Amino acid sequence: MTPTTNTSSDTVGEPPQPSKGHARSRSGLSLKDLPRFPTWASSAAGWLTPSRAGTPRAGTPSGQEESGGDYFSNGEKFASGNGAATPRTARMEWEERRRARKKEKRRKQEIFITQHVAEIIARQQFILKLARALMMFGAPSHRLEAQIQNTGRVLDLQVSCMYLPGVMLISFGDSETHTSETRFVKQAPSLDLGKLKVAHEIYWKVIHDEISVVDAQESLDKLMKKPPAYQGIISVIIGGLCSSAITPLAFRGSFVDALSAFPLGCLLVWMQNVVSTNDLFSNVFEILIATLVSFLSAALGSTTRLCYTAIASGSVVLILPGYIVLAGSLEIASRNITSGAVRLGYSIIYSLFLGFGLSIGAEIYHQISGKPVLGADDYFCAATHRSDGPWWQRNVSEYWAFLLVPMYSLVLSLRNQQPVKAKELPIMVLMSCAGWTVNHFASRQFVNRNDITSAFGSFVVGVLGNLYGRFFFGNAFVIMLTGILFQLPSGLSNGGLLSFASQTASGDSASYSTGFAVAEQLVSVAIGLTVGLFASAVVVHPFGGSKRRGAGLFSL
Repeated sequence: MTPTTNTSSDTVGEPPQPSKGHARSRSGLSLKDLPRFPTWASSAAGWLTPSRAGTPRAGTPSGQEESGGDYFSNGEKFASGNGAATPRTARMEWEERRRARKKEKRRKQEIFITQHVAEIIARQQFILKLARALMMFGAPSHRLEAQIQNTGRVLDLQVSCMYLPGVMLISFGDSETHTSETRFVKQAPSLDLGKLKVAHEIYWKVIHDEISVVDAQESLDKLMKKPPAYQGIISVIIGGLCSSAITPLAFRGSFVDALSAFPLGCLLVWMQNVVSTNDLFSNVFEILIATLVSFLSAALGSTTRLCYTAIASGSVVLILPGYIVLAGSLEIASRNITSGAVRLGYSIIYSLFLGFGLSIGAEIYHQISGKPVLGADDYFCAATHRSDGPWWQRNVSEYWAFLLVPMYSLVLSLRNQQPVKAKELPIMVLMSCAGWTVNHFASRQFVNRNDITSAFGSFVVGVLGNLYGRFFFGNAFVIMLTGILFQLPSGLSNGGLLSFASQTASGDSASYSTGFAVAEQLVSVAIGLTVGLFASAVVVHPFGGSKRRGAGLFSL
């Protein structure tokens, strides 16, 4: 018996099939299957009731008709039991709140951008002022470029710079906008050890987040506007003591020669202070003061009791180009070829200026008095310093070095504006004495080799200074500078510039070749100092230098 197939829609377990005229949802329910909710409203409670088109609402107090618009429709109005309001008012309030939110967001963005840009500008201004301060106070020029770039890296700035004597070009880059801004910092170089140490402390606090760049800028501004520690009559007396102390040590002067060099050294510093405010006379200051000193020294030498060469050399010791030659040699050794070549070329011409001024002064005295300058070629003062003469007319004993070396080291430090109460001052004097002692005894073994003797002396000073800076967290450059500058006048010993002056005064055609030979002698001394300083840095820091951040600038 064949089974029949049940096609009825009322099969148990299956939902009823919809008819063709009614659509059914995927859930299997139709709209007619949904429960009906009664239409109710309470006019007293203020409920709104749905109504059909054309019939009034049951719950509206005013009985207004609803057109079926949206909530913010311009034509729709509704009322409540608490008060009447329109969709237009609600929309305006909503848009007002939205505009307020957008305005507040935009204001916060502008504040963030302003603060961000202001912070970048403040950091850039700090780098510019730091570069100016370092140039103003005499920081080692061969490390300025690297130090400014390292400072920009610490402050999260893209900085590139180029240093020339008296000018630094600093470029700030922006990788996001692919733009750059180049600034020129022009500052005449000078030497102020006290302010240099304070500037280094400010810089150190900034890169270690101890003070902000804004506070650091204010401190640098006050420091640059601060007057020198020694000025006026005090600086004049210091200059005279420098000339008086170096005359017996480096130029074989007697006790009376040292006393005679004191007023001439005072005259030099006084004229230097006066001329520094006059641009017209500052261009010829070296020639003018050398001429005047040579004339007065020739007049004193005519008494046959004073040595012309010792007095003239000791009086101009403070304007010798030794530091310029040293800075140029350090820059060339550090591959700063442009700046180093400019300094060396200038130092050579500067030496010729001094020699030319000395020859003019001697010639003027010869024309006025009608007598030749006594002892113009006597570089050892043998004619005036007789062994059988009085004690004040003889060459000073070597034991006088125990007094004169510390004395010159002290007054030379004060001349470079080192404060008297600074704790570094006694250490500077001791290191300078150690360097001179090594140089003095090395000169006995290497006769007429100023480059080798200066290399030994600078090596000792460099080792002591770098050790002090490494283990006592001090400023190595400030400590070493006096000891280095002490050895520079040896470049004018055995005649020096006076050999050029005497040949010029006598009309020798080879006088300028002698002047270049004197400049070559100064350069040889500076090269010896450079080699000794770099060798000492390698000995103290054999693994690439100090690990302290920012210490590289202040270690030669």
